[in-house]
Amino acid sequence: MGINKGVNKLAKKNKGEKLDLKTAKMWFELGSVTDDLDEKLVYYTRALKMNPGYVEALIGKGDTFLALGTASSAIKYYNQVLELDPECIEVMAHKGNALFIAGRYKEAIKYYDLALERENRMAGIWLNKGLSYSGFGNTQKALECYDKALFIEPEFANAWLCKGDILGALGLYEKALEAYVKGLSLDVKDVPAWVSQGKVLRRLGRYEEAIKSYKKALDLDPESAKAWSSLAGSYYLLGKYQEALEACDRAIGLEPNFAGAWSNKGVILRKLGKLEEALKAYEKVFELKMGNSKTWTSMGRILVTLERYGEALDCYNKALKMNPHMTVAWNEKGTVLQKLGKGETTLKVSGKV
Repeated sequence: MGINKGVNKLAKKNKGEKLDLKTAKMWFELGSVTDDLDEKLVYYTRALKMNPGYVEALIGKGDTFLALGTASSAIKYYNQVLELDPECIEVMAHKGNALFIAGRYKEAIKYYDLALERENRMAGIWLNKGLSYSGFGNTQKALECYDKALFIEPEFANAWLCKGDILGALGLYEKALEAYVKGLSLDVKDVPAWVSQGKVLRRLGRYEEAIKSYKKALDLDPESAKAWSSLAGSYYLLGKYQEALEACDRAIGLEPNFAGAWSNKGVILRKLGKLEEALKAYEKVFELKMGNSKTWTSMGRILVTLERYGEALDCYNKALKMNPHMTVAWNEKGTVLQKLGKGETTLKVSGKV
């Protein structure tokens, strides 16, 4: 925005009142009216230079660093506020948010709890506390927090959608769907939620409805690679392989390093009988360092079909190195060894199953 524009905007806000740039308060207010995060930092820094204990400017600078994704710097300023005002609920919550972004979930919960001990009817803090529990896999505690948020604020869209995510992860697909339907009725523009709802519908075998959900996401954001890739999966399950391939290609066109889309493409190409192209798709998955035992097994099956048994054996060995208990890989490795005329080895392999 620049100082002149900032001053003009602030003057307009203050109805022409004369501005005194020699005061910390005026620099703080300049920071509060600009949308430019870098300018905010400059203005809050000037305010703090004049008044190092200016609590609102310290909070503003911390919030700006948090918006920039620099959690460690945000925490530094929140700590300064809490030294000056140990009972500041707002900053307890904001520090919790910064710790969450830093991946320090248990510490985040500590600060959310401090805030909730002082005021326990803040739905947003209950939501963030739930997200923190989810961050280290405590799904039951996360659900309890989301329910607390919804008890306080029954029309809280984000809480419904986060609850849907947890229920889906637990395999409770019908309940997850109910949560997504409610959440999306309150916030129809949440693209990731439409994608997540589609995945739950797909799990329930409701493929046509899943496609509608993915298309709703794409209506809102035609450049959502995740929505295109998920759409490809549902088309595949309906036997619409060409449409599935086209959707995969759209996802890859948007995000060339999207390993999940390359993996889906490999599955689809194999179904279409385009085996060499399928191999190239799987090779791309490994190039992106996202391959796993299932990917190696899929490559092995293609190579068996192409009668390239030595290469197939290598794939199965790599799959089993990653997952020694993968029964299907042991079985298919045994078949390959038979093809290679290694009967004794086959007997040893069968004993591993």
